[in-house]
Amino acid sequence: MDKTTDIIKKSVKDVYVESKKLQEAIHQNPELSNMEIQTRNKIKTFLNGTSIEIRECKQSLGLICDLKLNKSFPTIAFRADMDALPINERTNLPYRSKNDNIMHACGHDFHSAILAGAAKALSLLSDRLSVNLRFIFQPAEEDNPVGGAKRIIREGGLADCAAVLGLHLWPGFLTGQAGTKPGPLFASSDRLTIRIIGKSAHAAMPEAGVDSIVIAGHVLLALQSAISRGLSPFDEAVLTIGHIEGGTRYNVLAEETRLLGTVRNTSSAAREKLRQSIINITKKTAEMFGGKGEVEYFDGYPVLENNFTLFESASAILRKLSDLGMEFIELKRSSMISEDFSYYTHEIPGLFFFLGCTEPGTKEEDIHPLHSPLFKADQNCIRFGLAALIGIALNANEMLIRL
Repeated sequence: MDKTTDIIKKSVKDVYVESKKLQEAIHQNPELSNMEIQTRNKIKTFLNGTSIEIRECKQSLGLICDLKLNKSFPTIAFRADMDALPINERTNLPYRSKNDNIMHACGHDFHSAILAGAAKALSLLSDRLSVNLRFIFQPAEEDNPVGGAKRIIREGGLADCAAVLGLHLWPGFLTGQAGTKPGPLFASSDRLTIRIIGKSAHAAMPEAGVDSIVIAGHVLLALQSAISRGLSPFDEAVLTIGHIEGGTRYNVLAEETRLLGTVRNTSSAAREKLRQSIINITKKTAEMFGGKGEVEYFDGYPVLENNFTLFESASAILRKLSDLGMEFIELKRSSMISEDFSYYTHEIPGLFFFLGCTEPGTKEEDIHPLHSPLFKADQNCIRFGLAALIGIALNANEMLIRL
């Protein structure tokens, strides 16, 4: 091992136990979006006594924490999210959630604990750093389409920062693996509500009415052509209608039917094209059957774009951690999930990467996806998350020179 690797290894060892305890404490006491008061307090307590300046946000429950070393140094930011989901945990973990119907099913407890642990470790390595560091603990990532990132940005979370980085647990990777790709990593995530308005009538006299449920069925099928025939086969996109409701009684033609769905893609051009296609298809199909179609389209999180230069530099740093058991994987395609880290990457160069959290040897049937009530992560992944963030920070100046 080279000297830097030895330093990283020792730093991880020094803060791992504390970081794991913080993760367990946050997991046991999860809080929903915009309610992360105790989570924030736990992180503040963890960082007390370090040389890190802690600032509570005024527009949200976020924390913006700075390790200021030299005014002439550039600044890079690291971000973790803090909120949990309205899910009732069904794991057998000894530190399972104490709060009914609230669970850290997306790994944000790990994200916060890893970033807090890395911040503490790096505060003790000031003499080896050539950048100032900012640690952002963000609320409300799960609160799509509002999110918490935009409020952090409005409060100056990215002010004077040259780059921003973040990580996310990924059960599809084994513990020790990390991966990402340049360009689009996560999709934009928009919501839509479609109203089909017909005319009520007795089921025995359908000719006297306009059946909104029948029209909704035709709209549902026609919408599939928005992607299959409206976009290039090389575009990454998905349109899902996840909820339909209509009608009041079994023998009455439904006057109104509502369809709720989501649209995801990794191109701003495809995003706008899909929006117009959905509106046109809905209106014209409804008119064809004598009804009326209305579309409410809600912009959600934008595409998360990884900076190419940051990708090249950070991936090289992560590959050098192979002596610590880290394996870097370059992804070949984007994911259709979304993340409000994307707002940061639209402001300054950013990089987001996956951190494996499935213990090697785990049976496939025991691997559960994010947002599952059975999701659980191997706590040993905290070690690799700490190593990754510490390693990137120690080599950050070289990384920024290439930007």
